[in-house]
Amino acid sequence: MPRTGSRLLLASGSLVAAGALALAAPATSALAGGHPAQTDRPDRGHDRDVVNVPISNAGFTLPKDLKAGYVTFKATTSDPTGHTLQGFQLHEGVSLAKVDKEFRAATSSNPKTAAWGIRALMRDITAVGGPTVEPSTAVWDTIPLTRGTYWFVDLSQYFAPGGKPRFHKVEVEGKFCDCAPKHSAVIAEVNTKEGPRFKSRDSLELDGTFLVVNLGDEIHEAVFQRVKPGVTDRKLQQVFNQIVLGKTPKFNPFAEAAQRGVAAMSPGRVQFLHFAPRSGRYALLCFIPDEKLGIPHAFLGMHKIVRLH
Repeated sequence: MPRTGSRLLLASGSLVAAGALALAAPATSALAGGHPAQTDRPDRGHDRDVVNVPISNAGFTLPKDLKAGYVTFKATTSDPTGHTLQGFQLHEGVSLAKVDKEFRAATSSNPKTAAWGIRALMRDITAVGGPTVEPSTAVWDTIPLTRGTYWFVDLSQYFAPGGKPRFHKVEVEGKFCDCAPKHSAVIAEVNTKEGPRFKSRDSLELDGTFLVVNLGDEIHEAVFQRVKPGVTDRKLQQVFNQIVLGKTPKFNPFAEAAQRGVAAMSPGRVQFLHFAPRSGRYALLCFIPDEKLGIPHAFLGMHKIVRLH
């Protein structure tokens, strides 16, 4: 859900928790991928809206209204730090001012504050996800949106010095079009005895469309960051363990600072991710803060090395 700067700063060894969101999905068989699509390109599906969203530090624009169904947000940016477009719905009686305060807490580098913020967001909003994008790779994120009022914000503004988060209101109207995109692989966010984890193939088609589904009981995101040769999940965890202990790692496992993927979504929700970064080995990561400990899920083991080819 957040941008690169919201993750972890390996150079200084500081831990920066990522902000996040919350709750529930439309109860339809298509959310489990039960219906075929016209194409595996999310921007060309039958009866599907595509919203082009160039994002910069100056802001972004969205339509005032959209048709209910599987809506594709194609995000691009020229800003090297990247951006995360986060969509959500307010729960009854909750104000944007209250949610803004909770986002600020959830994106805090203080674990106690971040834990409070993420718990508050889980109570007060429903997270529907959105694209996380950086300059080298456009990201198509297809989200099921039922009738109602939605809000979108660029979460990177919570991390930028002097950043000014702006909320955009979108009305979704009409009958939900149950026509899910075709997908080539599934990325599941699941619970295990050890904590939240990713479940997916070790090798994924570079130009495929991935169904990302949250089967856990917490909020999760799914972003890809390229790793150096020889980096394993064990080595990655060793680095994260050092950061949690307040130490500066001697080894940076990442071959780049850039990240791309899908923003935070609530338990039970899905998104369809389509992108085409350079081939190679990537860490699949979730930096949403744990609701009890307030440190990123990735630090607790929610990471998986995969090959995109």
